[in-house]
Amino acid sequence: MVQVLSWSQLWLTGGLVVFFPALRLVLNAAAFEPLANAVLQHSRNHGSSSSSSSSKLAPKHTQLAVEKFCESCWKLLGHVVFLCIGLAAVWGAPWLQDSRQFWDGWPHHDLSAPLHVLYQLKLGFYCSSIATYVLWDVRRSDFAATFTHHVATALLLGMSLHHKYWRVGSVIMLLNDADDTLMETAKLAKYCRREGLATTLFIAFAAAFLLLRLGYFPFFVLRSTLFEAPEVLLQPPPQYASFNGLLLLLLGLNCYWFRLVLRIAWLKLMTGSAHDVREEEDYQGCTG
Repeated sequence: MVQVLSWSQLWLTGGLVVFFPALRLVLNAAAFEPLANAVLQHSRNHGSSSSSSSSKLAPKHTQLAVEKFCESCWKLLGHVVFLCIGLAAVWGAPWLQDSRQFWDGWPHHDLSAPLHVLYQLKLGFYCSSIATYVLWDVRRSDFAATFTHHVATALLLGMSLHHKYWRVGSVIMLLNDADDTLMETAKLAKYCRREGLATTLFIAFAAAFLLLRLGYFPFFVLRSTLFEAPEVLLQPPPQYASFNGLLLLLLGLNCYWFRLVLRIAWLKLMTGSAHDVREEEDYQGCTG
């Protein structure tokens, strides 16, 4: 069994906190920014010919569009990598269907190498994201909610790794990465003005969000951490209140974000076009 939270692994997490922003810088310069400039220029040339006002964007708006495109590329890459590792780590695991398996035999659970790698990568990624979200990412109207989510997620990752809540932690990571992958892909399609593809991906994302974050998460995962854990273990596990408090916080944030998803869907139905309602102020300049 892999040893948890040794000093060497803590140093590894600290190294990843520095590594991820450095990797993002390199990828931005080498791949994401050239791709963004090429794709956005192509979409403006071919998708805006009927609107002379939208075919010429101010330099500020052009740069903002590139920054958003690069940000979504980076997040999409991370979520896809994490999702693939997560699926490889827990594919066929009994606790994906039977939530009592989260706690059966705890704390004598084996931490597989792929799941340990996933924990280390995610912990480093979210710890670094707390800083990059404040200093680097495009500021949106849900800044406080997203910042709170990053902090809560980093705390949950550390707590579940330390207390060996690996099974329930693996499921939560899979749920988040699955629908976040769809969200970032839909945003990239929207930035490229592929409206049909963006709409299809948005519908898939909204359905996944509803099923996974507002269905599977509260009624399978959170129900188990709140009620099944004390029942199976005959007592509440360590940091029971803190762990569940953070999970309830995530559920509240999911409800808040789903309200925004419904606003986007309503805009699409009423106007035939939709955009990220968190970007009201710069939407017209950035996307035409």
